[in-house]
Amino acid sequence: MSRILVAATPLAGHVKPMLPVAQRLVRDGHQVFFQTSDNFSSQVEAAGLQFLPLLGNANYDYRRFGELIPELRTASDPIDQAKIYTKYVFADCIVDQYRGLQQIIAAKNIDLVMTDVLFLGELPLLLSGESRPPVIACGVIAPSWTDPASSIFTGPDNAPGGRARNIADNQKFLATREPGYDYINAVLAQLGVEVSGGFNINSVYRLPDVFLQFGTEAFEYPMEDRPANLVYAGPIIHKQADAEAPAWMSLLDRSRPIVLVTQGTLANFDFDQLVNPAILGLADEPVQVVVTAGGSKDAKIQSAKNAIVEPYVPYEQILPMTSVFVTNGGYNGVQQALSYGVPIVCCGASEDKPLVSARVRWSGAGISLKSGASLPEHIRDAVRKILRDRSFAERAQTLGAEIAKSDALQTISQTVNATIRNSTTR
Repeated sequence: MSRILVAATPLAGHVKPMLPVAQRLVRDGHQVFFQTSDNFSSQVEAAGLQFLPLLGNANYDYRRFGELIPELRTASDPIDQAKIYTKYVFADCIVDQYRGLQQIIAAKNIDLVMTDVLFLGELPLLLSGESRPPVIACGVIAPSWTDPASSIFTGPDNAPGGRARNIADNQKFLATREPGYDYINAVLAQLGVEVSGGFNINSVYRLPDVFLQFGTEAFEYPMEDRPANLVYAGPIIHKQADAEAPAWMSLLDRSRPIVLVTQGTLANFDFDQLVNPAILGLADEPVQVVVTAGGSKDAKIQSAKNAIVEPYVPYEQILPMTSVFVTNGGYNGVQQALSYGVPIVCCGASEDKPLVSARVRWSGAGISLKSGASLPEHIRDAVRKILRDRSFAERAQTLGAEIAKSDALQTISQTVNATIRNSTTR
């Protein structure tokens, strides 16, 4: 039996996919410790896992971001938002995350460390030259690596001059985030380590011993310079076996196409970004609208005769009957919709949402509105187009078939066991 530490950035979209991974490793016979913030302790323990809290500044509650990081409420530009997240949510936690990793590795005699992609406390562990267990990082969000075969903004470009445009777009992407990268470099320098050539987003993909992307390769752009450590595991699809359907589902008008609308669990400061425009835009359409408020129970959400609004919606129960998924572009939610062959309307500007939207457009499985605050008529017209044009559903079903071929937990299990088996003290 090996001892494995799973360390997760305390955000819902990062912790949630790591929980079934940890549970699978326990079933494989490993002793697993799950480290994240205190506000996830009950979820970790309910999953039958040994919870360990993050230390100091790293042990924050993302539900209090509005008061912890007031700048987020006023930062409307996606680039400004990215800089704020990079500094306060990720970089400022490096020292305490690293301190926690060191303590647990020593105290528990850890054989392997698994983190999510933005748990940057792994960087000094990887860079220090100290003896350490192997490190596997997990891509729980859309990849933001850059590669000459594709533009990070729009995907592959095979037209004349396309490769040059790809490179220019990627350089622009990295340049706009350079202040955040400089901040990370400064934090690492305080710890006496550095990334050769300086940190940029590609570092989090190439430095770990193994990088497991929780997605199917069919939904990702082709790569010219694919890292040797990259493994596509497939998406983590959450399904609760034999769960009782909530009472409100009996009220659905199944004679109409069902449109599922979500704004995710993190970008919930302002429902006028997507949820309310969707409700208003679809209010007079011959559809049944189902809205999940991402856990919010007192959100300021519009009402409509054809809309049902719930704090939580069981995706595994509603998606099989859904005709269109309207989303701000959460990576896990989009892949879950595609696993059921559901076409997508994407509208998101924060975090990794624009990258997911670009993949939806490139794949042909839906429509990207390229905005974090679309007008009601934009959403209405996109839903109408998808319901009218079967090609979107057909492409979504093709991707769903590819996802069905993957077995993420099995691939992760095999990769973990092989990494431990082949590891030597570093």
